[in-house]
Amino acid sequence: MTLRVPGGGHRTTATHPDLAVLARLQETTGDGPDADAFALCEPVISADLVAESRWPRFRAQALGAGLRACLAVPVRRQGVVTTVSLYAFRPGVLPLSVQQPVRALAEDFIDGLLHDHDHTSAEVEVQQLKKALTSHAVIDRACGIVMRVVGCDAGAAFAILRTISQRTNRKLGEIAAEVVEANGRGLVQHLRRIGHAPPSTRGSRTPDR
Repeated sequence: MTLRVPGGGHRTTATHPDLAVLARLQETTGDGPDADAFALCEPVISADLVAESRWPRFRAQALGAGLRACLAVPVRRQGVVTTVSLYAFRPGVLPLSVQQPVRALAEDFIDGLLHDHDHTSAEVEVQQLKKALTSHAVIDRACGIVMRVVGCDAGAAFAILRTISQRTNRKLGEIAAEVVEANGRGLVQHLRRIGHAPPSTRGSRTPDR
């Protein structure tokens, strides 16, 4: 079974080492039933590799492993393609009773994969949203503390936090978290140390905390 994702990524699993070698050969050369099934997006069958004129390199490797027939069934979902390939030691077309379960296996695999991917993506988005909301709440609290300590409005308080962030090359959320944890202690002294004094603090006798 070979999984191909947008961007050219490949993942292959095989039930025998000889089949893993065949899969790697097709990935590197584009020569073989699996590669054709992917390109055409339709099943590819070879009833007898001895009489096969396609895929010379693949054919030589497969016959060397004692294989005589093969079937590759692709399934595409949302840009992701999985191909299930079956091989036989005897020549002959694999019957429909075999082809249908193979396709069902490929469909079940890729549907499960996409479901897991969507679930993981949704969890990541939820965590990112929670983080953003938490950060926003901390920044709001820090602004309130700056307003109280420095004696300025909300816009100036945010500008103070942003200036500290820029001049110390640290994230705004980190600065806000420190201000909240210290409850404003040392804030004015810190502003003086980085050479920033907002208009509302110039000439102010507000004591440092």
